[in-house]
Amino acid sequence: PATASSNSITMVLTPAVTPSISISASSTNICTGTSVTFTAVPVNGGSTPSYQWKVNGTNVGTNSTTYTSSTLSNNDVVTCVLTSNATCATPATATSNSISMVVNTPAASTITISGGNTVCAGASASFTASVTNAGSSPVYQWKVNGNNVGTNSSSFSTTTLANNDVVSCQFTSVNGCSGTNSANSNTITMTVNP
Repeated sequence: PATASSNSITMVLTPAVTPSISISASSTNICTGTSVTFTAVPVNGGSTPSYQWKVNGTNVGTNSTTYTSSTLSNNDVVTCVLTSNATCATPATATSNSISMVVNTPAASTITISGGNTVCAGASASFTASVTNAGSSPVYQWKVNGNNVGTNSSSFSTTTLANNDVVSCQFTSVNGCSGTNSANSNTITMTVNP
């Protein structure tokens, strides 16, 4: 015949998909040097998506669903960009939520004692400890001439001091990022008059 019909082609229309990504952190409030792992969860990423982790907009990490760092600083912002290879991904890239880090710097405790350094023999002498970065579970160990005296208290009183006795205090506590802190106070040399 003068005319001919071709074979037919049946079209399969794949709907467009929108990729997205969300990230989470093992912790967002850490101490300096603590390792944090970030995990990405993609949606419509395709069979082999790629990941670009960023800290403050600068590329870091590897092409992986996780990123681990122990060098983060306070107020660092972590994100991840997903590049999808899904069919009909529109657009092909998506940026995750951002995670802002709180990075605490260790703070050492200090202790200063105060009190009168001149008393009469047999009179009561009182001392008070003032501590910075006290932390939790504080322990006060008062000392006279290096020997342990008193109770676990921020103050110490005694009537048994002798001339030239030296009073001091050692402080120990658990202090956030610093772990166990220990600090020795100044010393007070006593003048005890008969």
